[in-house]
Amino acid sequence: MNATLHSRVPALLGAILFTAAGLLPAQGVRKHRPMPKVGEFHVLKADLHMHTVFSDGHVWPTVRVTEAWREDIDVMSITDHDDYRPYEKDVSANLARPYEIARPMAEALGILIVPGVEITKGDIHFNALFIKDHNAFRGKELQDGLAEAKRQGAFSFWNHPGWRGKAQWWPPIATAFSDKLFQGIELVNGPSYYEEAHPWVGQHNLVIIANSDIHAPSLSAEERSLSLLLVKERTLAGVREALDSGRTVAWQQKRLIGTEMVLGDLVRAYVQPAPYVRVAKGARTAALALRNDSALHFDLKTAGAPAWMQTGSVTLPPQSTTLLALRLTPEAPAARQRVTLRFEVSNTLAGPGQPLTLPIEFEYQPD
Repeated sequence: MNATLHSRVPALLGAILFTAAGLLPAQGVRKHRPMPKVGEFHVLKADLHMHTVFSDGHVWPTVRVTEAWREDIDVMSITDHDDYRPYEKDVSANLARPYEIARPMAEALGILIVPGVEITKGDIHFNALFIKDHNAFRGKELQDGLAEAKRQGAFSFWNHPGWRGKAQWWPPIATAFSDKLFQGIELVNGPSYYEEAHPWVGQHNLVIIANSDIHAPSLSAEERSLSLLLVKERTLAGVREALDSGRTVAWQQKRLIGTEMVLGDLVRAYVQPAPYVRVAKGARTAALALRNDSALHFDLKTAGAPAWMQTGSVTLPPQSTTLLALRLTPEAPAARQRVTLRFEVSNTLAGPGQPLTLPIEFEYQPD
């Protein structure tokens, strides 16, 4: 090693270490929120609507990555506005820069980052994901912007349909839908659930999406609304396939919203009853253990039970086992048999105003 190079080694090493440090969150504590597999599918937590100083957000793109890592988010997309950029005098006008800045850190931390943009025309906004050219959307009218997204092979969804008042199926929305320019609807945006828009999911076969739409610095994990994606593989291709197939569930704090099939699969996978209940001879009470290994919360309200068995409501906190009290009448059978209880999962919606109904089966074993 020559003397000149030798003298530069400490400086080079410091630069390497500094670069590596730049890929790590300043606050290196992550809250784990596990989501076990649902059948063949991995369940990924996704926030597909975020903003930075490159539009009307208040943070640098890498801050969004740091927040996502701390909150155990698996998939993210920075979707800055195409034509609303109040800080344009201070940051690059290149709409691809937020993605380019955030991507190295996201990849280093194992977060899947999707290129995206918010197509912003008056009060009607859409997010376009998996785009190839961010800057192609600037200056275009709504239908032209959505057509450009389609040309680029994007997955597009209607953002916060009721943010300016009651959601309506506006003529521009009807036109865009008839032209097959969008596939999903952001039924949940931060703390808002657009109840009047929920029927359109079934009527128009729209994919349910939930996001934070975060602008200010940071949210707690409990405050951030997310989409749960049931993916075949933990890749961007897997994310896209899940979106195209509609395998999504909106997670808004303790509320879960999805189609009856997808939401039902998720809840049945996560609410696991013990295989049997033993009952001592002459006893009039027993207990069924209900296990929840996920980061989700479930409120169960009794909707049906055998005439000789009574039970009430029960809450299953995340990562817990809860005992459900069973009360037996004198008519309780003396022989073993399969029992089915039916519960309304009251913190879910499998359709407009329609909580999911969950059957729970176990073997009744009297001594």
